[in-house]
Amino acid sequence: MRPANGFVRRATLAACALLLVAVVGAAGCAGPAPAPMVAARPARVELVNLSECDWRVTFATAAGREPCTMVVTSRETARLELAGGDYTISQTALSGLAGPEASRQFSAHLAAGEAYRWRLVTLLSATSLSSP
Repeated sequence: MRPANGFVRRATLAACALLLVAVVGAAGCAGPAPAPMVAARPARVELVNLSECDWRVTFATAAGREPCTMVVTSRETARLELAGGDYTISQTALSGLAGPEASRQFSAHLAAGEAYRWRLVTLLSATSLSSP
């Protein structure tokens, strides 16, 4: 009879182990609820006009959102917040410059949560680029 008791104990231990594996496996599938989505912080852009010109600066995305246009007058600083992403930026001098040199267009990536300072200046500006 002694061998039967050993067999029963091993069978009981095996059943307990199987039950433990099933409980742990089910708990792994039903883990904690996912954290709520946190909105990404915007990219902060500061446009510092060091020139005597007035400028129009437009930020457009390929995502189809409405473009953001800022007019920055002479010696003014403008601040805006944009969603992080890729932008096509157009910069046009509204006064003080003429011809094809008055406009330029380029692409830029603005990372969410980052801060950018963009100085608007011309070769004819009285203030140097080293100004704060």
